[in-house]
Amino acid sequence: MANENVFSNCVINYSKGRPGYAPGVIDLLCTKILKKNTKIADVGSGTGIFAREFLNRGFDVFCVEPNEKMRLEAEREFAGNVHFFSIAAPAEDTTLSSNSIDLITAASAFHWFDTDKFCLECKRILKPDGILFTVANARDYTDEFTCRQHEICKKFCQNFTSLCHGLDKSIPQFERIFGTDVHQQKFDFPLEYTKEKFINRSLSSSYAPPPNTKAQKKYVRELWNLMNTFAPNSDTIIVPNISVVYWGKLV
Repeated sequence: MANENVFSNCVINYSKGRPGYAPGVIDLLCTKILKKNTKIADVGSGTGIFAREFLNRGFDVFCVEPNEKMRLEAEREFAGNVHFFSIAAPAEDTTLSSNSIDLITAASAFHWFDTDKFCLECKRILKPDGILFTVANARDYTDEFTCRQHEICKKFCQNFTSLCHGLDKSIPQFERIFGTDVHQQKFDFPLEYTKEKFINRSLSSSYAPPPNTKAQKKYVRELWNLMNTFAPNSDTIIVPNISVVYWGKLV
């Protein structure tokens, strides 16, 4: 399956279950990077979770997303917003004009890209002082709940690697593409879900078992058992998490 089709079967769960990012991430952008007329390309924008932060602040955002169902959900969400521009294109060939963008963002998406082709495209569309900013949520593996969830995912989810949103794959690439200009910061961001929403979040992952299969039913049942073991008298579950950002100018 091509990368752009990975999330086609889980758009509803994605919209219902995916969290945003730590407030400190937005504070960092607002204080150190964003200027009055910053033009942003949010690449691999999905349903617009990260783009919403910029659109709410009046910035022009070009949401580049190849998956039709994800893109249509964002178009529905931001219909009528004059700052929202929907672009049907992959990260490696955005179709945006050369030297037109001040800031490229990739939120929980960088690990899906062909790094070298994406960086060439970034260099083409960014202005001379333009910046690439990446962010992902990563679970805390010192937490017993997270370790137990990891084992459930290993048991039922094909292609599962970790609960770190591809950071284990991405971090070596960041050090290569940013060189000495690499900036990195972590923000504590515990995630609080209703138990239903936690299921939505789990089923929104690319590695989740396919819908309406025995594997998915068993996976969901195990996750419910896990939540009820750790939070037996609550409708909610809180899991330790950090939002990790890397940014800089490309070498």
